[in-house]
Amino acid sequence: MEFYNVKLKKKVNVDEKDFEVVTMKNGRPAAKAEVTIDGETHKMFKILSKADAEKYA
Repeated sequence: MEFYNVKLKKKVNVDEKDFEVVTMKNGRPAAKAEVTIDGETHKMFKILSKADAEKYA
């Protein structure tokens, strides 16, 4: 899945095993990822559609 890293200002591809699908307080699905790039750990968050959430869940 492709996340956008705000700190690096670029898109980052993340493997399915490296992110988890969560539900936000308002009930919308989202994906959280924690990836190490160039020795730094970056936390990324992406809001998903219901179809994508079912696909990755």
